Amino acid sequence: MRHVFLIGPMGAGKTTVAKYLCQQHGYVRYSLASPVQAVLEIAAPWLTGASKAVKRPYMQKVGRFLRQFQPNPLLFHAEQVLKSVQTPVVIDDGRTAEEAVWADRQGCSVIVLTASEFVRRRRILQRDGELPDARTNEDETEQQWRCVRGVVIDTSDMSEDEMCERVWQAIQGRDIG
Repeated sequence: MRHVFLIGPMGAGKTTVAKYLCQQHGYVRYSLASPVQAVLEIAAPWLTGASKAVKRPYMQKVGRFLRQFQPNPLLFHAEQVLKSVQTPVVIDDGRTAEEAVWADRQGCSVIVLTASEFVRRRRILQRDGELPDARTNEDETEQQWRCVRGVVIDTSDMSEDEMCERVWQAIQGRDIG
């Protein structure tokens, strides 16, 4: 089975699909944000226990900082993970076009999940209990999914089960484009 790279806006269903792939198909979940989170825990320990909505702007700032390095430490670490595991990996927090190109070069199935703004806001409220600050959506990394090439799946009118099954079909090559 191929590794999978999921990219898209907040609330499109990336984490839901990743959990499904792990539970139903034996994938291992990896987060590109792991190194970002590690830096944030050192740099801003007062955020421990804070909500996602509060942490997100800090995560974005640290992520932008780390992405400036060459080689990109987020991708370097992820590549080491891909090389060291025997099972397929799903990365569910792709943010940039560079990351999607990297994933494609690693042989990952690149899948772009999207949904209407209304649906995404509803899902975020259900998941987090609050919406992120409006500036969070303006961050450049929150917009780059729009220019990524891959299989695009609009999850707006899908149940969680339908979304997961559609992605599974795409991974198996039964639903190209």
